Amino acid sequence: MGAAGPHVRDLQHRLNATGHWHGPITGTFDSVTATAVKAFQVQRSIDIDGICGPVTWSLLIEAGQRLGDRLLYLRTPHLRGDDAAEVQRMLSTLGFTVGRIDGIWGLLTSAALADFQLNMGLGGDGVCGGQTLQTLQRLVRPLGDASVVAHITESQRLESAGGLLAGRRIAVGEAGGLEPVTASVRREIGRNGAEVLTVHHPDWSAQAAQVNRFGAAVYIGFEVKPASPSISFFQGRHFVSRAGQKLAADIAHRLEPMFGAIPTNGMGLPMLRESSMPAVLCRFERIDLLLERNREVADVVAQSTRDLLSDLQVASSLSE
Repeated sequence: MGAAGPHVRDLQHRLNATGHWHGPITGTFDSVTATAVKAFQVQRSIDIDGICGPVTWSLLIEAGQRLGDRLLYLRTPHLRGDDAAEVQRMLSTLGFTVGRIDGIWGLLTSAALADFQLNMGLGGDGVCGGQTLQTLQRLVRPLGDASVVAHITESQRLESAGGLLAGRRIAVGEAGGLEPVTASVRREIGRNGAEVLTVHHPDWSAQAAQVNRFGAAVYIGFEVKPASPSISFFQGRHFVSRAGQKLAADIAHRLEPMFGAIPTNGMGLPMLRESSMPAVLCRFERIDLLLERNREVADVVAQSTRDLLSDLQVASSLSE
């Protein structure tokens, strides 16, 4: 509050482009600017604090990427933006496997686009340019928003794991100060025969990259935050992680006798968005209570993860 200069003017212009700014561009971060930032944070399902930090700024930049304004192709670091998410949605609607609709142009999205191009006689170079985009839009227009393949893909990945933790890779992480909790979870899940990776890093994006390389089937994160407790799963503009949502609800239900009612919510936080597997982030307000009950929490996480895999396996068997 009170900051002023070209950087604030840039922020206000970007808020205006997303429909969250309606007054004159002043270049001063005042209460009106903070309110606009909060409205954008609500729309993008991230922490609502009225502060333009790294996550909010990155998403503002992504929101300014309009479909057709640039070529979309596989590169490192991956391209991100609303334009990438829209192409993912269209490909998913047409039945091509893009993974999650997360606005991150990764390997699955590039392969799905190349497959689409080959099917349409467009060469298959994996680059989304004008001709590819026009063909996508023409085919999707009559179908509406039917982006279901991304949800099916997530379920199929877990169904192949079977109903047991034995032999599965599970990742557990925290951003600092909660090593006893992750150690207890690792022991409990490991006792069920799973291979467990514990990640300790203050940067959630770095954690996501590490668990993706590990090839985890499920990720459970822990954080202490001076706010109401919550358990979050990934939810974007075109995608909700159904498996993550189910896992979050089950953990919250089992923890209620210890911590009281804990709400679950879909969020676009970096850890949840950038992980390639169903992920939940468990936030607690009191570190003392969490550390005191960490063994019970570990048992809950192990049970809920095992039940998630088991329920999906049963559903798969019934559908067959």
